[in-house]
Amino acid sequence: MAFNNQDYFKAMEEYNKAINESPDDFDAHFNKALTLQNLMRNEESMGFYKKAIKIDRKNISAWCNLGGLLAKMGEPKDAMKCLDKATDIEPSCLEAWFNKGTLLAKFGRLDDATACFNAVINLNPRDTESMYNMGVILERQGKAHEAEQWYDRALSEKVTVTDDMYRRHSVDMFSMFDVDEEGKIVDDIEWLDRGSKFQMDSDMDRAIYCFNKAIEINPKNPDAWFAYGNALHFMLKGQEALRCYKKSLELRPGKAEVWYNMGNVFMDMKQLHKAIDCYDKSLKLNPHKIDALSNKGTALKNLGRIQEAIGAYEAVLKKQPKNALAWFNLGNAYDTLGKFRKAISCFDKSILLEPKNAEFLYNKGVVLYEKNRIIRAKEAFDKALAINPGFREAAVARDEILKELHER
Repeated sequence: MAFNNQDYFKAMEEYNKAINESPDDFDAHFNKALTLQNLMRNEESMGFYKKAIKIDRKNISAWCNLGGLLAKMGEPKDAMKCLDKATDIEPSCLEAWFNKGTLLAKFGRLDDATACFNAVINLNPRDTESMYNMGVILERQGKAHEAEQWYDRALSEKVTVTDDMYRRHSVDMFSMFDVDEEGKIVDDIEWLDRGSKFQMDSDMDRAIYCFNKAIEINPKNPDAWFAYGNALHFMLKGQEALRCYKKSLELRPGKAEVWYNMGNVFMDMKQLHKAIDCYDKSLKLNPHKIDALSNKGTALKNLGRIQEAIGAYEAVLKKQPKNALAWFNLGNAYDTLGKFRKAISCFDKSILLEPKNAEFLYNKGVVLYEKNRIIRAKEAFDKALAINPGFREAAVARDEILKELHER
């Protein structure tokens, strides 16, 4: 469960307990190797794959994963031996044939790669990725017409993807090579792109690995430090994220987005004065950075500087009159000052812009209830629950009103 939730450190703890209980348990060693691989601890991972293979020498998954890992670590000959072992044990192992084809193509052995992809297609005539790879190889060999036929064949297949099991239970070894398909060293920009793709998939361990590679290649790339900081912030590592943002600013001082993200980290850390200072610097560099202005308003409100917060929200609305969240925040600020009518008016404008936002309706209901507008409050809570039946706070508030009405 921990592994499936990408809580790899917790998974490691549990697999270690399993190994202590049963030192000859193949699954525990195999899964620990896979977990270590997801944490980019490749040398340790390799050791546990080897221990798993000693326990069960005919397990093709262990041979495949060890082969992929060795390929990633720049040991293609040993990788090929493992993948060959997998196909020797199970000649119909699609994963091993495909990875052999990928590895051979990467090192220029195009005819051998073609044979491997052909083996995949013979086993699974609808494998579009192998068809595409066949086209790429033929195109590299100058056989444009034959390549086009394979591309057309791949495009003509209508395959419905329900669940990519390989992606869930294995590692995309070949996307982590230090060289591209032509054998050229991957530069820092490519590592940044790779990291961004992993981050979009919420695969933060590999994203951070890629951003680190970018920094290792070019320590003076401010975008790499910025991306690394964003990943660390996503993982709730605020202090480490701040160090990356500061490094990015040293290399390129005039980036409003970096100051804005630093402000968000300080907000999360409840250091509101520092957050406001960062938002101000972001706005000085980019006066059109509405998010910075809005978040500054929230920080000011949390500090009790309500009039200043109202000024910030009004400035947002001057530039974006249809910003529903700004109307909502302005309503909360007016409510704090006890300005009931202005608060309700702002909530109504936010609801008009986003009628399906249960949170807006709930807050309107709370303010109405506080002013003893019970029937109108109930209407607001009912609408919030119609949108989100699981909205517990709205349900409790509505039930409290029903109880009051019954007692009357």
